[in-house]
Amino acid sequence: MTRMGTLWSPWREMNRLRREVDHLINYDGWPTSRGPAAFPAVNAWENEQGLVLTAEIPGIDPSKLDVSLEKDVLTISGERLGVASAATEENYVRRERWFEPFKRTVELPFDLNPDKCDASYERGVLTVRLERAPELQPKKLTIKAG
Repeated sequence: MTRMGTLWSPWREMNRLRREVDHLINYDGWPTSRGPAAFPAVNAWENEQGLVLTAEIPGIDPSKLDVSLEKDVLTISGERLGVASAATEENYVRRERWFEPFKRTVELPFDLNPDKCDASYERGVLTVRLERAPELQPKKLTIKAG
């Protein structure tokens, strides 16, 4: 028996151990106390023209963001700048906000037409609209009456 009268369970203990290991190695992008998760968090979805990707990047000056495309890879980079604080590493009680350079690379499911792609930033959300390469655009066939 453990505290409060619950029985010891090897499965519960294995789950606890797995959570601790996941926490230590920052498994699957979840935030840990050791460092930031994959930043920025992104959502992406396809439409007929191509793909739309949004990234949450609050508190960033858009002029400090860099969005680049190379074939089927999108890279978002920049730097989160924090406000000066009297706290030092030794007297933090909890530190979850990171102010450092970041770089997030996303592999896309198709080649792009870089001339038809654009990015906008509003209220902390970066929106990138990516158009498929012309040869990958859906084509409508004309039916000939015979």
